[in-house]
Amino acid sequence: MFNDFFLDLHLVFTSAAGYLAPSVVAGAVLMLPRRASAPLRLLHFSGVFVHEMLHFVVGLVTMARPTSMSLVPRTEGGRLVLGSVSFVGLNWLNAWITALAPLLALPIIYGLANWRLIHGPQHFQWADLLIWLLIAPQLSNCWPSRADWKLVLISWPLVVMLAASMVVWTWACG
Repeated sequence: MFNDFFLDLHLVFTSAAGYLAPSVVAGAVLMLPRRASAPLRLLHFSGVFVHEMLHFVVGLVTMARPTSMSLVPRTEGGRLVLGSVSFVGLNWLNAWITALAPLLALPIIYGLANWRLIHGPQHFQWADLLIWLLIAPQLSNCWPSRADWKLVLISWPLVVMLAASMVVWTWACG
């Protein structure tokens, strides 16, 4: 009966979602203590770095023209800002994809988990622990910030056109 309480590691290595479960737990733990030790802050910083780099790269691709990127934590309006990217070419067409760019970390992480499990169910290796620790801050920082969601609102004409086309399509189909 005592053995029933232990996690069956075979479940962790049968699917990408199962493989990512330890990273999700570690990401939740990383989000709890804001006054963490230096190694935990460094791990958290890697998530902020990837978050801001995704904004920057997608901004370049969508011609939002990023002008600067800051990874120095600061306080703005009583809120802690861990990083930021400034743009000069945001418009209603590219604001939504640029602001939601950190969500692109999710398929990348899922692809990494699938790559690890490409040969079917595996056994635990010490490299898995490192992979889980490196993925955890990416998972905890991939959600767009409040400022990102405000930038999505710039694309309201696109949302209206999409909703109108859905209404017309639904009406035309019957």
